[in-house]
Amino acid sequence: MNISSQQEKSLGFKAVLPFLTLVVLIVLMVLPYNISILSDTMPYLTLIGVYYWCVFKPDLLPVAAVFVLGLIQDVLLGSPFGLMPLMLIGVHQFVYMQGRQFLERDFIFNWVIFIMLVVGYGVVYWAITSLYYRELLDYLSIIGQILVTIAFYPIITGILGLVRRAF
Repeated sequence: MNISSQQEKSLGFKAVLPFLTLVVLIVLMVLPYNISILSDTMPYLTLIGVYYWCVFKPDLLPVAAVFVLGLIQDVLLGSPFGLMPLMLIGVHQFVYMQGRQFLERDFIFNWVIFIMLVVGYGVVYWAITSLYYRELLDYLSIIGQILVTIAFYPIITGILGLVRRAF
C-alpha cells in the first residue's frame, strides 16, 4: 500500500497533536493573570489534557511524551523537579490500565472518574510538596485548585474534542 505525501504529513501532525495541545495547556497555566483568585487556584490543565488524550487517543500520547511534558511544567512552574512527570505518568498508567472501560462510558461517567482522580492527585501533590518544602502548605489553595479543575473539565475537554475531530 502506497501512502501519499499529503497523507504522511497528516498522520505526522495527528501523532503530535496531543503533545502540542498539552504544551498549549502548560503555557496557559504559566501565563501571568491579573486575577488574584486565579493565580492562587490555577486549575490542573495538564492533568485534564493527559486524562482526555489517554481516554480518547491513548496511542498518540506515549509515556515518554508525558514525562517530557511533566518536566516542562516543572521547569516553567518551579515545582519540585520530577514531581509532575511522576504524577502525570501515574495518571497516564491508571487510565491506560482501565482500557476500553472509559471509552465505553458517557461524559458524566468520565467526569466522575476524573473528579475522584483529581482529588487524589491534589492531595498527593500537596503532601509531596509539603514534604519537599518541610512545612505544611496552605491546603485551602489545593482545595480551590481541585474545585476549579473540576469546573474547567467540561470546557477543556470540549475544546480538545473539537481539536481532535477537526484533525
